[in-house]
Amino acid sequence: MKSESHPHPRPGPHPHGWQQDDSALIPRERSLQIAWWIAIVAAVVFIIGAAIIKPVPYREIIGFIGDGLVVTFQVTIVSMTFALILGLIAGLGRTATNSFFNILASLYVEVIRGIPLLAQLFWIYYAMSKYIKLGPQVSAVLGLTICYGAYIGETFRGGIQSIPKGQMEAARALGLTRGQAMRYVIIPQAVRVILPPVGNEFIAMLKDSSLVSVLAISDMLRRGREYASRTFAYFETYTLVALVYLLVTLIFSRVVFYIEHGMSRQDKDKPVTLMHRLAGVVVDLVVLDFIGLIVYALIQSLALVVAELPVYTVLLSAMLVLGLIYLLFFWTRMGRTPGMMAVGLRLFGERDTHPTLGQALKRLLFLILPLPGLSLLWMQWSPTGEALHDRFTHTRVGRD
Repeated sequence: MKSESHPHPRPGPHPHGWQQDDSALIPRERSLQIAWWIAIVAAVVFIIGAAIIKPVPYREIIGFIGDGLVVTFQVTIVSMTFALILGLIAGLGRTATNSFFNILASLYVEVIRGIPLLAQLFWIYYAMSKYIKLGPQVSAVLGLTICYGAYIGETFRGGIQSIPKGQMEAARALGLTRGQAMRYVIIPQAVRVILPPVGNEFIAMLKDSSLVSVLAISDMLRRGREYASRTFAYFETYTLVALVYLLVTLIFSRVVFYIEHGMSRQDKDKPVTLMHRLAGVVVDLVVLDFIGLIVYALIQSLALVVAELPVYTVLLSAMLVLGLIYLLFFWTRMGRTPGMMAVGLRLFGERDTHPTLGQALKRLLFLILPLPGLSLLWMQWSPTGEALHDRFTHTRVGRD
């Protein structure tokens, strides 16, 4: 007589929101999202509450470290731009068939990754000054660029090698050279794999930029140190500096999350949420901030020729014009800005075509004239999840 076999029942969902199977316990996306909201709300409530309840010294600290936060972003964005270029060169060198370039790129990566960033900054600013004198800003950007260029180079190498070899073989069979195949076939596909890790490197660089304070650069950490040494309010100052760093990194970590989903085209059929749209806005603001640094340098040069030039007024006017051109150009020509492209969104006009110039202008005016954010907040109350400017301009934001 056969004994009846009773298969083991599959484990049900974990009571605390964890996926459970034969592998290790993996936290669900919802659990991570709840943790993110708890952290960011707690940080915002503490900063605002401290500034209201105890304006001295918390409100003074916020005003004192504000310009340091601007310097932190400037150093990070410029360094990241050059690190991407250097990392691309290193990544291509690491995958090159030429042994000389391969060994040279590998040597650069292994040596730089073996030296701490702080030691590199000291060597560039202090040790190298025996032969060539560099300013603190140049030394900071150079140190961050060289250090992170090595790590990003490995990211590029991994992304390029993740593309199946058949892609290169098919491109070569069609008559493309190796360089053309890399440019038109391999690298465009590798960008989807590379972009999320590069976003994480940007967050790491943003935090590591606090090390440039040792070079007498007035970033946020140094400004906090100056205030604390003057008032002896060390606890209040460094607590607030840490929370501001936490806020910034939490925001960019969420942006990287949406970039990762946009590149992998996950959840393509789901509606676009408010957070998804705001992630694209943050990426566009970073791009415009880099453009603003170039414009600021040009205006500063012009101020040396034109006496009493209102630098900040000219800068603000120029950035407003460039921002309008930036949005209208990408909306009408491509249907998406670089930020929207990064998170996998597209702006559609009628019949799912690119919006016309008239539609883009109406959409832009509708975003500017009402109370800022009111149109987007309508998404939370609308039964269809549609923003007000989508309805009145006959355009919509969808997944690409």
